[in-house]
Amino acid sequence: MFELFTLFFIQRALLIGAVIAIVSGLIGPFIIYRKMSFIGVGISHGTFSGIAFGILLGVSPLPVAIIFAVGLGIFIGFTSRTGKISEDVSIGILFSFAMALGIFLISLSSGYHADIMGYLFGDILAISNNDLYLAIGVLGSVMLWYTLRSRQMKYMTFDEDFAKIAGVPVGIDYYIFMALISLSIVVIVNFVGVILASSIIIAPAASAKSIVKKFSSIVVLSIVLAELSILSGMIFSYNLNISSGPSIVFFVTFVFILSLFYRKIKNFKVKNR
Repeated sequence: MFELFTLFFIQRALLIGAVIAIVSGLIGPFIIYRKMSFIGVGISHGTFSGIAFGILLGVSPLPVAIIFAVGLGIFIGFTSRTGKISEDVSIGILFSFAMALGIFLISLSSGYHADIMGYLFGDILAISNNDLYLAIGVLGSVMLWYTLRSRQMKYMTFDEDFAKIAGVPVGIDYYIFMALISLSIVVIVNFVGVILASSIIIAPAASAKSIVKKFSSIVVLSIVLAELSILSGMIFSYNLNISSGPSIVFFVTFVFILSLFYRKIKNFKVKNR
C-alpha cells in the first residue's frame, strides 16, 4: 500500500517536472538573451515572502505567493523601464528586501513551521493536485503566449527600437513577459524550493545556447535538457532517498558544465582547421 502511495506522488511529480521543463525551455532563452539571468533569484525570494505572509494569515500560501511573485515581477519591470536602470540592478536591490520580509513575517507567526524547509529546498511528497493544476495552467498560458507573441518578443529582445517602429506594443508585451516569468517561478519553487528555483529556468537555456546558435533550436534543446536533468535528478534522488531539489540542480549544473566543454572543444577544432 505504501509503495502504491509513493508511486502516485512520484508520477505526479514527474508530470509537473515535464511541465516545468517545457515552461523553462520556452521562457529561458528570452531571459538569457535579455541579460535577465538574475530574475529567477529575485522572483523566487518574492515568492517566499508570499508564502510567509500566507502562513502568517493562516491561509493557503500558494495564492498569496502568486500575488507576491507577480507583483514583484511587474514592479521590477516598472522600476527598470521608468527609472532607466537594468533589471539586474532592480533585482539586486529588491530580492534581499523580499527575503528579509519573508523571514520577518515567519518570525511574526506563532509556532514552529517544519514545512518552511520544504518551501526553501523543495519537497516532492508535498506536491498536491492544486500544484499540478497550477503547473498545467501556467504551461497553457506560456504556450499560448509563445504561439502568439514569440516573434514580437524576438524583435523586443534583439532590437527594441525596431520593435517599436514595427508597431509592437513593447510595454504591454514586456509586462506580460514579466508576469509569466513570475508565474513560472512560483511553479518551480513548489517543485525545488526557493533557494534552487532560479537555476531550473536559466541553466538549460544557457546550456543550449552553448551548443546551438539558432534561436528556435535553443528553445527546443532547452526543453530537452531541462527534461533530462529533471528526470535524472528525480530518479537519482529516489534511488538514494535524498531531496529531489538539490539532486535536480546537480544534474542541471552538470549539463551546463558539459555544454561549456562542448563549446570549448568545438571552438578549438574550428581554430585548428
